[in-house]
Amino acid sequence: MPVRKNRSRLWSYGSSTVASIVFFVAILTIIALISEQHPWRLDLTESGAYTLSEQTRNILRSIKEPIEISAFYATAESEEVEARDLLETYKYSNNKLSYEFIDPDREPEKARKYEVRSYGTLILEGYGKRQTVHTADEESLTNAILKLTREKQKKLYFLIGHGEQSLEKLDKNGYSTAKSALQKENYDVEELNLLQHEHVPDDAAALVIAGPQKPLFSRELAALKTYLKRGGKLLVLVDPESDTGLTEFLEQYGVELTDDIIIDKLSRVFGGSYLLPVVTEYGLHRITENFNVATFYSEARSVRPLEELPEGIQVDVLAATSANAWAETDLNLLQQGEASFDEKSDRAGPVPLMVLAEIDLKGKNAEEPSDSPPSNEEKSSENVPSGQPQRAYLLIAGDSDFINNSHFGLSGNGDFFLNIVNFLAEEENLITIERRQKAGQPVILSQTQAQVLLWTVLVFVPLVLLSIAFGVYRIRRSQR
Repeated sequence: MPVRKNRSRLWSYGSSTVASIVFFVAILTIIALISEQHPWRLDLTESGAYTLSEQTRNILRSIKEPIEISAFYATAESEEVEARDLLETYKYSNNKLSYEFIDPDREPEKARKYEVRSYGTLILEGYGKRQTVHTADEESLTNAILKLTREKQKKLYFLIGHGEQSLEKLDKNGYSTAKSALQKENYDVEELNLLQHEHVPDDAAALVIAGPQKPLFSRELAALKTYLKRGGKLLVLVDPESDTGLTEFLEQYGVELTDDIIIDKLSRVFGGSYLLPVVTEYGLHRITENFNVATFYSEARSVRPLEELPEGIQVDVLAATSANAWAETDLNLLQQGEASFDEKSDRAGPVPLMVLAEIDLKGKNAEEPSDSPPSNEEKSSENVPSGQPQRAYLLIAGDSDFINNSHFGLSGNGDFFLNIVNFLAEEENLITIERRQKAGQPVILSQTQAQVLLWTVLVFVPLVLLSIAFGVYRIRRSQR
């Protein structure tokens, strides 16, 4: 009889245990299915590190079509974990977003397909467009999504009529690659002849003057001045040994254009010519933020800020050569292959070859001085309307070949050019989102609190657990 009772008791306990396990697993399965269909997250961090801003949430709510994100990171990289957390937060806010992580070393064909040249690149595809993000943060990602969902395209104009580089030519000197890259960034690219138009169109997000070989006419220069007065953004790419008629024009905005050519010994390290300056360090600016890729310039001239800048104008150097370079002023000696650094006439490195002039339109001398009477077009824009931007930008580079078809894909040339255009067209800061600081708050305990914590964790809790275990053991022993 005792044996039967023990077997019956074991069977009862065993069946109860199995039923409890099955019931518990069923509950967990139901909870998992519910959470998968209706996820819920709670951000307990003090800084709200895992909570998107209201601006981002509003944009995500407006998404009606799927957006796919391809993130190119090395496997098990620390930055990959942070990017994954951010993308998961976006996906939680709108399930029309999907993402995939790709290791460019393991899947190089996909990296080539999307023209990815560095780790940490995110490719967003949706609404029939594509956007590239080089920094995995909320501001960059939200702005890229906004560009995808926005129907209206911003217009970029390229000046023609002076032997500028062609947007349509497919040869090594053409700009067809640059045009294609701009169109992928959702820009509408058009040519502009100021001899046929009285002024720069009002819908111009930026105007590019790429490698003019002949001087601009005074009427065109007046139109450019007017464009800057109303908050325009002008990108000028000037090659050495070319008479563009822009020297005096640029001096009025604090920029010196010298008749020289840059010689860089560092180029030999990269297998290039002495006439191919390389830039590896950049000035502090939004354009160069987080940009650490070398750029190359074919036969460039120096571009420098004036020692005394006009009032209301600030000039920053964006790109300069290493200290091993210099600006050669004796071009005849250079053609004979006998150029060498001359302390009296040449300028030692680092040699600036790209500068940005920021023009304060509210300043007293924001309008450049002129001895000639203003034209009707200039008079119409003397008073900047209240709704107009308060600043204008003029970016000057001493080379136009660094973005032609043969150099656009060289190292970081293309990415740097797109950074410049996005800044001038005000695309890099469509939405400004303050980055949250993940700062911890220290816990300071008194001596009494420390002793209580020590005794509680090391003594009291273990004793309680041992007591419970001993009690369970005694109860089960008595039931046998």
